[in-house]
Amino acid sequence: MVEIDLERAQRALEQLGTALEEARGVIRTAPDGTVRVKTPDKVISLPVSWAVAGAVAFLVATALSTMPAPRIRRRERDEEPLGIG
Repeated sequence: MVEIDLERAQRALEQLGTALEEARGVIRTAPDGTVRVKTPDKVISLPVSWAVAGAVAFLVATALSTMPAPRIRRRERDEEPLGIG
C-alpha cells in the first residue's frame, strides 16, 4: 500500500518553487557557457559540467543523509586481551 500526504507534498512543492526562484538570483549562466555563482564576497565562475556535477553530488549527499546507516556486526573475541604493561 502507498500512502501519500497531499498536504505535505503541496507544501514541499511550494518550498521547492521558492528555493528555485531564490537560486535564479544566486546562479546565472554567462554567455560563454560558464555558470556564475554570487556569494556575499565574490562571484565564482565554473564550467557548466562542474556546476552540474556539483549539483548531482549535493543531491546524492542529501539522499544518502536520509538513509539509515548500516549496522556493522563485530565478532566477539574469544580470548582475553594480553595484559602487557
